[in-house]
Amino acid sequence: MADQFRARNVRLPPSANIKLGLLALSVLTVIGVLLYSNQLVGQLKEREQRVASLFADALSHFQMAEEPDAILYQLIVDYTRNSGVPVVLTDRDDVPSYGMKSYAKFSINVPLDTTLDSASQLAFLREEIRRMDEVYAPDTIHYKDLVTGDSIITNFVHYGDSRILSKIEELPLIQLLLGAVVVIIGYLSFSYLKRSEQSNIWVGMSKETAHQLGTPLSSLLGWTEMLRLSADNPEKVHEIAREIEHDTIRLNRIAVRFSKIGAAPDLKQQNIVEVISTTMGYLEDRFSKLGKDISFSLETSIDEIPVRINRELFEWVIENLVKNAMEAIETPAGSIFIHIEPSANNQKVIIDVTDSGKGLDSRQRKNVFRPGYSTKTRGWGLGLTLSKRIIDEYHHGKLFVKDSTPGKGTTFRIILQEGKNGK
Repeated sequence: MADQFRARNVRLPPSANIKLGLLALSVLTVIGVLLYSNQLVGQLKEREQRVASLFADALSHFQMAEEPDAILYQLIVDYTRNSGVPVVLTDRDDVPSYGMKSYAKFSINVPLDTTLDSASQLAFLREEIRRMDEVYAPDTIHYKDLVTGDSIITNFVHYGDSRILSKIEELPLIQLLLGAVVVIIGYLSFSYLKRSEQSNIWVGMSKETAHQLGTPLSSLLGWTEMLRLSADNPEKVHEIAREIEHDTIRLNRIAVRFSKIGAAPDLKQQNIVEVISTTMGYLEDRFSKLGKDISFSLETSIDEIPVRINRELFEWVIENLVKNAMEAIETPAGSIFIHIEPSANNQKVIIDVTDSGKGLDSRQRKNVFRPGYSTKTRGWGLGLTLSKRIIDEYHHGKLFVKDSTPGKGTTFRIILQEGKNGK
């Protein structure tokens, strides 16, 4: 029951968690910007309302004072003009005030074209007043009759938002639109890269499968033909049958490896030294027929280091790393060296695969594990990608480029958890 529960408990990959985190951060950033912009707009609105009220109070005092202070009134008018707040003064009948052959004197910060005739100016101001009143109620200027004590309306002060405030109010919308454009472009770019990466993976998997199956199948075809020619030689037939059995075992191993990709592997405690030694022996015998003078060496201070691994998949990793090292050696002679050593606290085992090949530059080191990337003209860039996934995700270890110098060689390092007493 516990195993079934664990099988159903699907965890999101780290990349998905990162994407969700970035999405949440983006949403919180947008919300924060909107709230701050809204707060700023509210403060500016209050300021402009106070400016309009100050203008109305100044006009009211100017009209009621026995000896009005024209200089103070003009200062307040100038202050209102410099604030950018549009103000239109109307009379008691709510008709825009007229003076000096136009309405401009009593219309502050309003884009009034004074070259128009009076009727056109009046029509424009009425439309401006209508728009202003939709947002703010006009301030009313009262005059108190000293005889009757009645409060008499003398003027109305209509006002609206300044151009700066209007632009600030539009800013959140612009930010949202720009953010949406960025998100769409990012999504399309990510989708394109994802499709391209998946395409590279599928193409690489197809080629890797064909490559893995091609060698033993070709060998089987050759052994079949030799079997026909050796029908009268029982000893030769027995030898050929043994080779066919080897190739059949090889095919079965390949099938097992590919069947484990994408599934939770069964990890068992193995002697990592013996596993690597056996794999290197097989590879050394195979590569000796390629015409290169490559020396293989394995070094370890301990002959038995228990590690929980899936043997089929781990052997595949070693094969990929050794093949990669073999192809990196472009000279007739070279060396491939594997060093196995427990860590200082005996909690981990460190495996270094070093070659004397052409090495990697900084760009190649950055992309060497990316699906579809290959430094070889005929490569399809999947061996190291699969190897890293097998080590990182299936064995919960690490595979990375420890060191590489162009022209001198490369060292790939594997770090695994050491297993003891069945743990």
